[in-house]
Formats: sequence, structure tokens, C-alpha cells
Amino acid sequence: MNRTVAMVICLSLVATGACSGDADAEDSPANRQGSFSLLSYNVAGLPEGLSQSNPEANAPTISKLLGDYDVVVTQEDFGFYTDVLRADAPQRNMSTPHPGPGALNPIERGSAITGDGLNVMSNFRLIPPDLDRVPWTNCGEAAADCLALKGFAKTTMELESDPEQAVGGEGAEGEAGGGGDQSGGESIAVDLYTLHLEAGGEDDALRAEDLDLLASYLEEHSTDRPVIIGGDWNLHTDEEPDATQYAEFLAETGLRDVCSTVECGDDVDVIDKVAYRSSNRITLTPTSHSFERDRFVDPDGEPLSDHDPLSVDFDWEMRPGG
Repeated sequence: MNRTVAMVICLSLVATGACSGDADAEDSPANRQGSFSLLSYNVAGLPEGLSQSNPEANAPTISKLLGDYDVVVTQEDFGFYTDVLRADAPQRNMSTPHPGPGALNPIERGSAITGDGLNVMSNFRLIPPDLDRVPWTNCGEAAADCLALKGFAKTTMELESDPEQAVGGEGAEGEAGGGGDQSGGESIAVDLYTLHLEAGGEDDALRAEDLDLLASYLEEHSTDRPVIIGGDWNLHTDEEPDATQYAEFLAETGLRDVCSTVECGDDVDVIDKVAYRSSNRITLTPTSHSFERDRFVDPDGEPLSDHDPLSVDFDWEMRPGG
């Protein structure tokens, strides 16, 4: 219908209530929206005898339980049981595991005997599947942190592809994973991070360095983009200086802890956390936060890891724009 004619007809009908007065409504695209579930899990994947758990028996059980989640970010998945953890996991997109310090050791940590233990499993496409892995620059000896290349890892998760033309091929990262915000005709993507901070009880200064490094990386690589970070933060936010360190990091990066949006009860200060932020165009809204303590147990009811798996549900919405 000619827009001028439509406006004349609409104006003539406003008085009777038969027209909303919005002649452009039929030309406006609807908001795109959806939801997904995320699990963050430190799987205690050191070799049997060194792990704080029983990974040889527990890894197969963990694998069978991962299918209820659209996205899984793991820590301490050091490669010893990675194939077992993935054997029954139905997510169709898996990150390429860390190749080990002999192949990837950008800080040349000579004491490292394993990689960072960080991985992603996702029902959504990862751009790219090779995570950008950034180790912490320093480590503490008290918790044997120097034996691993602990740090954070980033990918871009495509929640929905371009409805007119699917994003793919070598140019995918440039469209869905580059800087800036997405617009109505592009794929909808979120920068996804998994991390593992230093663990030593006296390593407060090192954890502050870790957060500074992550904040700088976010500013350079995820500016104006929606972000989700899940992991083992090793921050007891009911204590100092951890509470202040975490609060300052969130303020600097514009992130929010999920527990600031949904009720977390007594779990608000557990060290396994998920933080997030929306962008100008893409809104992320967490709708639940729960530790799956009753599901991830062995036949005797004992936990499958020394960490409880954290499940968070998200709604997302992308508003149309010019």
C-alpha cells in the first residue's frame, strides 16, 4: 500500500479507534528474541590421584548429564579426560582443546606441565572453535598454580544467524565476532568467556593482576558487545579484598554478576560465578541461578567434582534498528 494513502486512511480512522496511528508499523521488523541455558563447571580433571575428585569414574557420568544445557563452559578440563567428558555430550560445537605447554606457552612458563583446562561445548556455533587463550602473567606456588597455564579463554557464540543470509565461511568472524554492535540484518552473537583465577589463599595481589588483565582484554576485544563470563573466579566475595576486587572489576567493565539480577540466596558468594552485560542492541537477561548439587552426583550421592556445577538461564532480545 502507498505509504501516503495508508497514512491518510489511518488518520481518518484514529477518531474511531480503528487505527493505532502508526503508519510505519507494518514496515517495522519485530524484535528477535530467544533463550538458552548455560552451565559453568570446574570438572576437577587432573589425573587420578592428583585430582580432588575421582575423574576416572566421574567423567563418564558428567558427560551423560551435559545434554540439558545449550552451553557448557568448563575449567580444569586439562585434556586427561576431555574425550571422556565429550563422549556422551550432545552439543554439536566443541572448542579445540589446549594443545599443551609444549605447543602453546606464550608466557614461556617453564614450570607448566599442562594447559589452561578451559573449554566450551555449545549448541550454538562458535566463531572460531579455536579459543583465544590468554594465560595469567604470574602465578602462585601455594596452590600449584604454576604447573598450569591458567587464565581465560574467549570465543564468540552465534545465537542466531542472519535470517536473510546465514553467516559462514572464513568471513564469519568478521561479521559475528568483530568489534562493534550487531544490527538487524546480521547474526546475533555474544562474546563468551571461561576463566580460572589464581587459587592460593595468599595470592590476593595476583588475582588483582588477573582481573586487570581481563578488563584490558575486554576493552580491546569486546568493546560495545554483549558478554558472558563463566568460571572459577576463586573470589570469596563475602571477604576482603575479594569483594572489593570483584566490585571494581564489574564497575570498570560494565558487567553485572547474575546474582545482582536474580535471587541467589546463600549461594551469592560461592567462587563459581557468571557475569554478563548487554549491549546497545542486544539485551541479555538472566532468569535463574542454581547449583546443580542434586543432579551431578555418583551412585552414592557424592559430588562428581570438588566444585558444584552452576546453571544459569538467559533470555536474549535484539531490538531492530537503522
